[in-house]
Order: sequence, then C-alpha cells, then structure tokens
Amino acid sequence: MRCDVAIIGGGLAGLSLALDLRKRGHEVIVIEKGIYPRHKVCGEYISMESHQYLHKLCPPISKYILPHVSNFKLSSTGKREFQTKLDLGGFGISRFLLEELLFNEATKLGVVFMLKCKAIDINFDTKNDSYQIKTISGDVNAKLVCNSTGRKSNFEVKERETRMNGTNYVGIKYHVKFSRDSSIVEIHNFPGGYCGVSNIEENKTCICYIVNSKMLNNVDNSIHELEKKYLFKNKNLKLIFNSAEFLFKEPVTISGINFKNKLPVSDDVFYLGDSAGMIAPVTGNGMSMALRSASMFASIADQFLLNAITKQQLIKNYSNFWKNEFSSRVKLSRHFQKLSEFPILTSLCIRLFRLFPILAKSMIKKTHGTPF
Repeated sequence: MRCDVAIIGGGLAGLSLALDLRKRGHEVIVIEKGIYPRHKVCGEYISMESHQYLHKLCPPISKYILPHVSNFKLSSTGKREFQTKLDLGGFGISRFLLEELLFNEATKLGVVFMLKCKAIDINFDTKNDSYQIKTISGDVNAKLVCNSTGRKSNFEVKERETRMNGTNYVGIKYHVKFSRDSSIVEIHNFPGGYCGVSNIEENKTCICYIVNSKMLNNVDNSIHELEKKYLFKNKNLKLIFNSAEFLFKEPVTISGINFKNKLPVSDDVFYLGDSAGMIAPVTGNGMSMALRSASMFASIADQFLLNAITKQQLIKNYSNFWKNEFSSRVKLSRHFQKLSEFPILTSLCIRLFRLFPILAKSMIKKTHGTPF
C-alpha cells in the first residue's frame, strides 16, 4: 500500500493529524494496534486553546453538550484547599467518544485504517525517496512517517530515549456519577500520587489518578487496597469514592509510565503527542498538546508534500516548533510530578497559593498555550 503519510498509532494525536492532512488533500494511512471505540486512561479535560481547532476538524462534536470547566481546585491530605478561576478554562469529553467521532469523520473522508495491526520496522528506500513500514498485515510505503503511539509506545526507536529518572507510575481511571459542580476540575493529592476529577458528557465524571508503582506494590497490587490505604487519606477522595456510582465493572489501567526526555524527530521519523514527550498529567493539558502538535505538523508537512520546502526544512521547522511550544511545559510538569508525590509539599504549595494567588495563576498559565 502507498500513501503520502503513514501514521503509526491512532490515538488523539494520530487521528487529528490524519484528519487534518486528509482535509488538505493528502493520502493517509493509520496503522493502529487496537480498534475503536475504546476507553483509555486519561483525565479527559481539554483546554479551550484547542476548542476551535477540534470543532473545525470534526464538526459532529458540536452536536454534544459538553461541560465547560472554568475553575480549578487543589487539595492534599490536610485541611487546607485552594481554588481559583481558570483564565482560559476548558471542556470535558471522554476519550471513548472523542476518538470514535474522529475515527468516523476520518473514515468518511477517506483516511485508510489498518486496525489490529502492529508496525514492526521502518526502512528508508533512497532510490525512491520513501519509507517502507513493515507491519503484521503487510508493507506500507510512504513519503513521511509519523509516530503517535503514545506514552507506552509499541514501536520505539530505543536510541532516542534518555531516562530522566527511574520512577515508574501506574494510571487508573473510572467513570462515575455523583452530584458535583461540573465547572470545576479538581486535583486531589495523596501519598504517592494525585487524582483528577472533572465532568464529561452525559453528566458523567472522570476520575483518573496516577500513583508511584511502589505504592501499589506495598498492597500486593490490589487497586482496592491502594485506594483505601492511600487515596482515602485525602478526605475529598474518600467522600467521592464512597458516594459515587461507578459505571465500570473494573477500572481502566496502564502501568509502566515513565517520564523520559525525547526528541520530536529521530531518523527522519516525526513524533507527536505523548510519543514526542509526555507532559505529566498533574498539569492537565496533554490532550491539547496532542492536538496542537498535530495541527502544526500537518501545516508544515503540507508544505513539504507540495514541494514548497525540503525534508531538512521540515525537520528543522517541526523541531523548533516543539522546542519553543512545549519544552518548558514538559519540564515544568515533571517538577510538579515529583512534588505531587509528597502531601507535605503539596500542602506547602496550597499555603503559598492562598497567600499569593497570582503565583498559582502564573503556574497554570505556563502549562497552557494560546488558542489556535
């Protein structure tokens, strides 16, 4: 099979890029190991910076009533809490619904999907100036290759990774129903991690937490015991877990999360979303980063495919964009990630934020971009 762009990984970044490129008239193939729709571990909050782009990309989204988020609340295991208004704000939508809508729109416009398919290897054909991607379902030839396989890549160039630390994390997500103010996104800290709470479509609430894997090992890998022993030390989480109606029989989980330094381009393969550098979920803006990287890469790749710029210019432009747009966000988020494992440090931040609210607004602003 031949195409202009082959995308390995059909998550949020991959689907958005596929749609954007297809709307620009290019032939796109998405190689995806799973099927749609599916649940994924995700906080399911999207900053308003992405609102216009996402609705332009996939108009059917406008048919759904999605909760608008305008306030932020932070708590730890102590009594003090902090709450502030979000200047930009955001909205909630489940990955299950969002990916289904994007997939349906992309299919309708002619994007080719190779589902239940895994990429095995990439080789560059210098004679034809194209890439050959070997998959379990056959070969794909493309002018450009993008990797958007996410935080746990099933296809990774080992040499591009440099460990930032040896800490592994576990992510766990539920959908629940209980009475709450849908305009607030909450972050509740507990020993070893933190939990995000925000509303999505159909008056449902997403509860998603990330925890140092050592804490799970301490309770013989029992999620139920983990929650009782550690999460319930935060009174807000204990109240939520004891009063909510849980909609999943079992939580959605992901293990082996490790924050690493990565490059946005390696061996002329372009990386998007979490594959290019995962932002710690505590800052709550990974979905917008995925959308923004897709938007920018589609624009630059379009110039290359129309022979307006060279491959080297494409690499340089995308690398510079990633560095300027996301590098500081990712670094800041990793500092917050380590801080959030210790309730005493989170409590200290709450005290500082209560004394100097402008400091909290400054930190929030640094983890968000401008509308695009």
